[in-house]
Order: sequence, then C-alpha cells, then structure tokens
Amino acid sequence: MEATLIVNGQPHPYQPHTIRELLAALGLDPDRPGIAVAVNATVIPRPEWGNVRLQPGDRVEIVHAVAGG
Repeated sequence: MEATLIVNGQPHPYQPHTIRELLAALGLDPDRPGIAVAVNATVIPRPEWGNVRLQPGDRVEIVHAVAGG
C-alpha cells in the first residue's frame, strides 16, 4: 500500500517533504502572508516549516486568510 499524507481531508501520495516543500508542491507560496499550517492538530510556527519533516499518515491542515467584508 502506498503511504499517504492527509492534506485538508484529502489523501496525497507521501514523499519526504518538509512543510515548505509540501506547500510549494501544492502550488502555494510558503512565504505568502496569511497561511497557517497544522500537523496532527498542532499548529506549526512558520519559522519551523523548513525543518519539520512530514511522516506517512500525518494529517496536514492548511488554512489561508481571505480578505472580505
């Protein structure tokens, strides 16, 4: 069975990514303000995104701030 990550509730094939690498692979700019990331229900501070390695089965939630009014 292929190892997966769960990203915003959807399975994605696992590759040994850091959070920054995962965001870039998903087409998101990891330097863009207004993005928050939680791994297994723990919010990861932005300065740690390049150091935190994701593991098979991790549940990743990515939240974007959206302007509105």
